[in-house]
Amino acid sequence: MVSRKCILIGGTSVVLLVAITAVVVFTLLWSTQPGCVQDSVCRPDADMLDYLLSTGQISRRDGLLVTWYHAANSQKEMEAALKSNILALEADVNVEGLHTANETGVPIMAHPPAIYSDNTLQNWLEVVLASSQKSIKLDFKSIKAVGPSLDLLRQLTEAGKVQRPVWINADIVKGPNVPISIEINATQFLALAQEKYPEATLSPGWTTLYVPQLPTVTYTQAMVEKMQELVGTLPQRVTFPVRAVMARAAWPLFSWLLGQSDRYSLTLWQGSSDPVSVDDLLYIRDNTAVHQIYYDLFEPVLSQFKELALNDTRKRIYYTGSSLVPVLQSPGGDGLDVEWLVPKVSGRERTATIIFPDREGMILLNVGLQGSTAGNPVPVVLVSGGPVLMLESCLLQLATRPGHWAVHVNIVDPAALRPSLNTLAHLSSLGNLPRPVWVGATVSHGSFVAPGHVIGQELLTAVAEIFPHVTVAPGWPEEVLGSGYTEQLLTDMLELCQGLRQPVSFQLQAGPLSQSMAGVVNRLLASSPQATVTVHDSLARSSYATVRAGLLKARALDKTRVYYRLSQEYRKDFLADVSRN
Repeated sequence: MVSRKCILIGGTSVVLLVAITAVVVFTLLWSTQPGCVQDSVCRPDADMLDYLLSTGQISRRDGLLVTWYHAANSQKEMEAALKSNILALEADVNVEGLHTANETGVPIMAHPPAIYSDNTLQNWLEVVLASSQKSIKLDFKSIKAVGPSLDLLRQLTEAGKVQRPVWINADIVKGPNVPISIEINATQFLALAQEKYPEATLSPGWTTLYVPQLPTVTYTQAMVEKMQELVGTLPQRVTFPVRAVMARAAWPLFSWLLGQSDRYSLTLWQGSSDPVSVDDLLYIRDNTAVHQIYYDLFEPVLSQFKELALNDTRKRIYYTGSSLVPVLQSPGGDGLDVEWLVPKVSGRERTATIIFPDREGMILLNVGLQGSTAGNPVPVVLVSGGPVLMLESCLLQLATRPGHWAVHVNIVDPAALRPSLNTLAHLSSLGNLPRPVWVGATVSHGSFVAPGHVIGQELLTAVAEIFPHVTVAPGWPEEVLGSGYTEQLLTDMLELCQGLRQPVSFQLQAGPLSQSMAGVVNRLLASSPQATVTVHDSLARSSYATVRAGLLKARALDKTRVYYRLSQEYRKDFLADVSRN
């Protein structure tokens, strides 16, 4: 008979052996996990697409290629997620025993109403970090879980174990259809993130409730602006989780939000029973750069969407208020690649047709008014030496034109402004304006008041009242530019455009720009993250030599946010200059 002492010794040995084995196995997991070789992307503050591309998990920087595993909370779900080919794990963090006598303060992996779990955050992180290269998104369900969780992330990061992007999510703004405030305190959440773990990509969202009986209810301007107020000055990357079923209806708001910072992206997510439209998803993809949107969707919607989205031959539909990216300009691409094209008109007035150049680019339409003394003035496209063509007819012909293009409606006659905007709004409502639209004019305002031009405030008021989904393109009268773009001219234009929700492309003449003080272009670009500058030759053209200095001056300052509206002859000369330099 074996003695009690031997049994105790033997039992202790078994326990010790199990503990040693666990340590060895865990150590081996750390030492044998796939490596991340680029220090710049193997970090918690890295861009997720850069990280996945660097580690060979995706082939290009496209948010559609990132796949998501939902609610990898329990040990069983965590293990299943780790065995899958999913690239990013999404898990929910709560506090053990929250709001009960058994509350411990320990972060656990559980989605409310669950307040207990077989998996702590510490165990979850240690296993996921040791055995995979998968990216991490932690969804916080209680403000009490945030501080201890970020402390744990800090410890693991300082130990060199967090070599991948980390996203932290919380719904911090009251959103659509939610009758009461259930959001996490925004001030506390953001303060804890800055204090304890500023490396993380922030994923601040809105509380939402989808009600099938109210399918048109969506995010409001106040909701989106509130979010921008909260995070606009923070240094981190930010990805806003947006309920996909509500995104299309609020697209003008989210297009504006994305335009506020190149740190921003959206993550479109689908509720388990949300009837998400593939057409809506395609519309959003068409109007953004592929790295700006992540898609956290269920099957079969994801596969249906992906099949169509990756079809290069499908028809695109663009938002009229979109920037020229990606329609005519690649993300970070050269503004000089965008060419302004002037169409011709052939035939008699009643049978006139417009002839477009056989290239892709920005179609410039100079618009006046026919029958301005009659009761129903008609905006028309003015073409030198040819018959006039109604703006509506021109745009309808343009709508059927394949390829990549946008339209710049330049108001020549002030009386044509509101009729032109009415035409744009009407065609857009019918789906016949599927490309970005600029509405511009030489304006009269402040220190550059001049007769015969559109009143500056009237341009902005008419756009806001009739068709706000455009880029505004104001310019200064040529007759006030004898001394170039002076301080007062810039100040008055910037004050006029201050606070605009629309993107603005300031129209600068190259000749006067060459005579101007330094910093004109930079000051205009600094007025808004959405601002661009378009440099053009004089209306009374003389020679390329008179505009060359201004063009090169603008070119030296910014290549991405400066465009060039030039005649074919001047463009050819400028391209030759650029290639030599």
